[in-house]
Amino acid sequence: MEVIISKGIEIGVYNTLNQLGLISEVVSESHARKQYGRRLIEEWRGKRWIVGYPTGNSERAKVYFKRTELETASRMLDIRNSVPANKIFK
Repeated sequence: MEVIISKGIEIGVYNTLNQLGLISEVVSESHARKQYGRRLIEEWRGKRWIVGYPTGNSERAKVYFKRTELETASRMLDIRNSVPANKIFK
């Protein structure tokens, strides 16, 4: 239970920092893959936890991601890994 609460607080902190303009919301695809790993980015996109938004400049990058979505997906994965499956599906 403590893990779920702490991950919820972490998500709230990232959302607050974003709303205050203290961190950038836009993350390039290459930076997201470096930070979270190619496999996780593809998995999260497949589960529709994150969305790749078109940049409008396909010469530099095809898509970008929102930092809040990436951080939320990361915390969702942490919660899923810390709660036993029998507790999730009851």
